Amino acid sequence: MMLEGHFMTLSLQTVFRNPENPIYDFWKFSRGITAPLFLSISGLIFTYLLLKNKIQGWKNLRVQKGIKRTGVLILLGYLLQFNLYTYFFGGRPLFTSLTQIFHVLQCIGTSLFILISIYLLNHYILKISLGVLLAGLGLMVIIISPTIAELNYNNIPRFIENILIVSKDHSLNTSVFPLFPWCGYVFLGGALGNLIFRLKDKANHFVFPFGLIALGFFIKYLTYPILSGIQYLPGFNRLKPFQYEYEPIRFSQVLIFIGIIILVQKIILKLKASKQLQMPPLVFQVLLAVSFALGCYSFTFPLKNTSQNIIAYTLFFVPIVITLWKLTGWNYKTFLNIGQNTLSVYVLHVILLYQGFFGFRFGSYIKDQLNPFFAIAGAITFVFFFLAYTQYEPILIYQLNRMKLRYKIFKRKKQYKTSTI
Repeated sequence: MMLEGHFMTLSLQTVFRNPENPIYDFWKFSRGITAPLFLSISGLIFTYLLLKNKIQGWKNLRVQKGIKRTGVLILLGYLLQFNLYTYFFGGRPLFTSLTQIFHVLQCIGTSLFILISIYLLNHYILKISLGVLLAGLGLMVIIISPTIAELNYNNIPRFIENILIVSKDHSLNTSVFPLFPWCGYVFLGGALGNLIFRLKDKANHFVFPFGLIALGFFIKYLTYPILSGIQYLPGFNRLKPFQYEYEPIRFSQVLIFIGIIILVQKIILKLKASKQLQMPPLVFQVLLAVSFALGCYSFTFPLKNTSQNIIAYTLFFVPIVITLWKLTGWNYKTFLNIGQNTLSVYVLHVILLYQGFFGFRFGSYIKDQLNPFFAIAGAITFVFFFLAYTQYEPILIYQLNRMKLRYKIFKRKKQYKTSTI
């Protein structure tokens, strides 16, 4: 979702960005849920692994790894905002307003550090339910975010302001993922991770995804009355209005999305086990060929309405995606590899699309240049490039380590020869 969304957002021509077009509107919705989903899943997985460890407290291996990980995330986040090409060849300063903004890696890193601190505080002092604590903290972030945004930051360094909020001074670059309100998703995801850990084997039952979907709809439709009621409580009535905040709605959509994905996965696995999805390979290949041929034929006529566009693009691109899927050996293990290499995928895609660190200008050549057909084709190619990358990354790392080892051996031999002379 991230790779496809960023490629399409960068490359699609402005004339096709019509909110009244239902296809574009649906795509924009899916694009909008990507960041909340990414942040929530980060909190969910980290908290689950944190609690799953047999040793709790400071000696928990996940605490040590988590602290190192937060440092790496924050450092990489700021490094990606440098542009060496424009510094050496464009006469642009190395440190600009862009290098001071707070982006998604910094947000996740800082949020996870806060989550670790809360975990340790709770383990040694508070000793209450971590899930309740994180859910309460996530809700509090949502409640106070409007008030934090309205504070006076005139006497505060821009660097600090960018960490906290989206600055109202748009003469310089502003943050995309400041802590308020985005860290709330990490804490709410952490609360969900705690719930999954507490449920243990019950989380594998069919009831669990339905429960997530029901909870999502509950939050979606009851957020406004609940927050409106809190707004009138003593202490809260002095805060800026927060009942209209959109973050709870986004989190409800995240819950519904996760629930649907888990449910679909369970249904597919059940159908596979009962052998009801099996199809002769030749029949399957013929169906793909027919679909692709019909897709090609449909583009020979003007596509006058939304239905015709959906049918034509589906018939044409679905066989291509499935064929690439088969050729690259895309399976459940591939998804696990992507999940384990999310950071390297994110860093590489920022370098390619957004001129991160090195200043490669690939993204500038396609910016607002492609029509929907070529934008979709490019997005599919971009996604499968990274699927291939995640499969071959271990080999690349192995070869890199071998090169390092050979260099060390060569260096030692050279030092030995020099010392003997």
